[in-house]
Amino acid sequence: MSTLTFDEDTARLQRALTLCHDLVVRRSTVLQALNLSRGEQVLEVGCGGGSYAREAARSVGPEGRICAVDISEAQVAAATDYCTDFPQVECRVADMENLPYEDNTFDVVFGAQVFEYVPNLEGSLADIRRVLKPGGRVIILDTNWSSLVWYSTDPERMRRILTAWDAHAHYPDLPAMLPAQLRATGLQPVGQHPVAIVNTSYNENSFSYWIARMMKRFITDGGKAESPAVDHATVDAWLAEFDTLETQGRYFFSSTPILTHAVSV
Repeated sequence: MSTLTFDEDTARLQRALTLCHDLVVRRSTVLQALNLSRGEQVLEVGCGGGSYAREAARSVGPEGRICAVDISEAQVAAATDYCTDFPQVECRVADMENLPYEDNTFDVVFGAQVFEYVPNLEGSLADIRRVLKPGGRVIILDTNWSSLVWYSTDPERMRRILTAWDAHAHYPDLPAMLPAQLRATGLQPVGQHPVAIVNTSYNENSFSYWIARMMKRFITDGGKAESPAVDHATVDAWLAEFDTLETQGRYFFSSTPILTHAVSV
């Protein structure tokens, strides 16, 4: 599903990301947009470690059901463990293009930072449309990565890093093209709005602290690539600058994830 390699180091970074303040706030925003009711049947695609599924289970109650799928066996195992107290949560390995569910099963389908990594977006949206009930809701949150702004005293180095990072997703600016893709598969866009992240401090409770480490890992292939997109020394210097900017009170980062709401027609 993703061009990122989900080994244990990547999973560790992803867990840290999930726990930082910015993503706690973002998770709350997505859950508010879902507006789940008791008894609803819900599908989460790309469930990761299960943080959304666990919270969604509280909303649908024991009468409802949360089906959480991910292409990574390790992520599904983590989600199963995290949601063990909620029997209404079912986690399984599945491909978004071939969802293992009957037609017209779910009231809601959602995914956060998932669809930009899907190789076949049209096929995945079509299968989501298939498993949705008529009038069912879709909530998708993905980032326009070209909206990312990071202050640096070396803008050329920053440009090289961000260009290399673009390759981590099949659709690095997915929200811009998503409404047309939704319409093409029988899903009607209702609206889009930004869920901006702004960091003016560089610390372990911020999104930018952890995404920078994810970016380093991807760009240098975990330090194992013979010919990384940007050489290791350049990436190390890029990362080290953030500590300097923080001590000088000059640190700034922003990104613009977009929340897209659609319904089946």
